[in-house]
Amino acid sequence: MKKALLMLFLGLALVSCEDREPEPILIPEWLKPRLTELESSGECYGCQVQRWSYNEEYFYHLYCGYWSCSDCEVYHYDGRRVEWGATADPVDFNENKHRPVLVWECGDEL
Repeated sequence: MKKALLMLFLGLALVSCEDREPEPILIPEWLKPRLTELESSGECYGCQVQRWSYNEEYFYHLYCGYWSCSDCEVYHYDGRRVEWGATADPVDFNENKHRPVLVWECGDEL
């Protein structure tokens, strides 16, 4: 019995530890023109895009360090701009967003 349990445990450990390729991080096509605009203006220093998970959807947060507001440009996964209070609650979003992934920084290849 102990041998069977040990074999089952080892089998489960091997399956759970298999190599998995990470999900590729891609810049959405609808966001590329905005990033190109920032880069061509020469004012993209300190700018970045992070992808967050919230309510089982991806949200893209574009922020430049010199901007006066931190959540000016947040987009739904499909490119619609978030309208705080209408399409998303800002307090709930900030409390429950998770899994940040850096998608782009100024100077990265588009």
